[in-house]
Amino acid sequence: MLPAILMPFSTQLSVRLWMLDGYVYLIYLPLAMMIALLLVYDWNAFPGIAVGLVIYYFNRYAPVSAAIICGTWMLSLLSGWAGYRLQAKRRWGVSYGELRLMPKRLIWLVIFIPTLFVFMMQILATTGVVPLKGSIFSWDPLSLHTLLNFQSVLLACVTMVPICYLIVRSLRSPRYLRRVIFHLRQQFSPEVSRTEYIVWVFLLTFLLTMLLQVASNQQNLLTTDYGLPLILPLMLWAAMRFGYLFTSLVWALLLIALYQLRDRFLHPDTGPYQLAVISANLLVFSLSLLLMAAITTRQRRTLARTKAAALNDPVMNLPNLRALSIALAQSPGSTLCFLTIPELDRLSRTYGLRLRIHYKRSLANHLRPELQPGEDVYQLPGFDLVIRLEGTSQLARVENIAARLKDYCLSWDGLPVHPGIGVSYCSVLPPVSHLYELLGELSGMAELSLASGITENLQQNAAQPVQHRIGKKIALLNAIQQALKADGFQLMAQRICGVRGDDYHYVWLTLASESGEPVPDEEFFPVIHEFGLSWELDNWRLRQALAFIDSHRAALPGIRIALDLFTLSLCRPGLTKEVQTLLRGYGVEPWQLIFCVEESPMLTPQSGGYRAVSQLRSLGCRIAIGDFGHGYGSYALLKEIEADMLRINGAFVRNMFNNSLDYQIIESTCVIARLKKMQIVAAEVETQEADSLLRKLGVDYLQGALYGEARPLQLLAKDKKGAQQT
Repeated sequence: MLPAILMPFSTQLSVRLWMLDGYVYLIYLPLAMMIALLLVYDWNAFPGIAVGLVIYYFNRYAPVSAAIICGTWMLSLLSGWAGYRLQAKRRWGVSYGELRLMPKRLIWLVIFIPTLFVFMMQILATTGVVPLKGSIFSWDPLSLHTLLNFQSVLLACVTMVPICYLIVRSLRSPRYLRRVIFHLRQQFSPEVSRTEYIVWVFLLTFLLTMLLQVASNQQNLLTTDYGLPLILPLMLWAAMRFGYLFTSLVWALLLIALYQLRDRFLHPDTGPYQLAVISANLLVFSLSLLLMAAITTRQRRTLARTKAAALNDPVMNLPNLRALSIALAQSPGSTLCFLTIPELDRLSRTYGLRLRIHYKRSLANHLRPELQPGEDVYQLPGFDLVIRLEGTSQLARVENIAARLKDYCLSWDGLPVHPGIGVSYCSVLPPVSHLYELLGELSGMAELSLASGITENLQQNAAQPVQHRIGKKIALLNAIQQALKADGFQLMAQRICGVRGDDYHYVWLTLASESGEPVPDEEFFPVIHEFGLSWELDNWRLRQALAFIDSHRAALPGIRIALDLFTLSLCRPGLTKEVQTLLRGYGVEPWQLIFCVEESPMLTPQSGGYRAVSQLRSLGCRIAIGDFGHGYGSYALLKEIEADMLRINGAFVRNMFNNSLDYQIIESTCVIARLKKMQIVAAEVETQEADSLLRKLGVDYLQGALYGEARPLQLLAKDKKGAQQT
């Protein structure tokens, strides 16, 4: 039924032009409509096409002429469609705009069928088989009639097939319009805003209004055919930004409107030759426009697929950290559930990497019933996974996930694989600016969960939100790194009183916060250790102290300085050589330096720290064990370590008058230190009574406010000069 209905309808919409010797077509739609029928129904369309042609032509021509015309139609369509189907094979029915099929469609459907059709019809007209009266053809095959007719079918097959296909497909299945609307939106560039679209529609409407308005006495360039080229940049804009489907449909409607209403903007003296040139230009532009629209649409689709692939781990087939970051940014609030399976590392070495891949995939599938739409399991490197749940209060769901994990067991080569899984979680709000650091914190809590056997909450004992704490940590790290580059630390010094008059100064560094207050050690040192900046800080502190000694030799001859040295720095290969090089560079004697190290298992004889202590002592520097009694196993360590000085923790000194146990600890420590031939330093001495008692116990050095407050290191030289002048 459709060919019989659409044949006269499309003929009426076709644009005809009257010439002195008959009509010619400027756009011939029936051929484009028949090709659209073939694209929808394939070979099944030919019986209906034959019936439609018979009904249309047998009512207009004699039976013989009508039969010959119908045969010409069928031969052109059959041969062109057969060639197209042989080349396209199973991919023949893909949507218009697909670049892979565009060359085949151009050759067979746009060039071959129209060319064969016009060639055969012209032969019939020239030989007189078809009467010229009422025909669009002339007896001369090289006439302007033939050129215009050929351009009309080419232009129709290039531009009108997509809109004809839309009509036929919608008549067959009205639901197809929904798919068209969906693809229209999908092909738009993601950067296109509503404002841009409105501006484009406004400009196009304005130009069409100027071109198609009723002729008036006042003429300007926009109301003549000079305004026509201004539409072309607008269509190129649409091709680049709005996609192939939108551009092809709009351009087809524009061509029909412009040709039907051409008398409103073309000059009255515009002849057939000028129209032939205009049609040729429009044909070339249409090919370029549609090709550009198809290329840009495919590029956007390829880019979208590439972006989607970049959000997925190809081995595990799970979304990755980048996908997690995007999901966290788009969600108003999320709960992160971290899973760590450290035993997978050992199992992978035993059974191969395939076990790890299969285990993580199957575990993710096992957990999916607990997830809601929009939630997912994300792949992390190594043996970790993370689950994102919508909402910030998901304790019950996290517990359900933990219970489901206990029920999971993988069978591998007939053996059950049931490694322990540590679980931790926390709630986050966008923006999550330090995701990797947050996952590091969750990883540590998940490892703790393996030992405790319960699900660990990262925020359980935190007064501040986890994102605030991590952001504060990163800000402190940046401040430390900037201070290392720009000498932003300040060295503080405090006098340590020697009972025999051999005073020295204890020097440490401070970092000022944004408010100008010193950053507390409990915030400062964990960041140093966590991010591996121990030696950088020790090196900076050592260089600054040596530079101070070198530049103030006259005012402070023979000054001794005690510096902290992180235990991790003791394990640095070549530490002693680096210290020796610095001493030589600044001309400082080794005995002027006292390195204070914390008690640690790294100072036992089997460790690298013990060897570094021995080498520094051999160099001539002195080693002091700082805050003795603060750690565990102190007496056992004191028995093994070889050092020059022992610094008693200030907590014992403060309480020795109120707590007899603290006094006994100080007394026993002094006895052991003397047996080890170590000098004793007592910290936080605040009163004269404490001074007298500690001297009686045999303490060699006293440190505290009683002997002087801490001051910037540079003020030591000024105080010395002022005392000498006085």
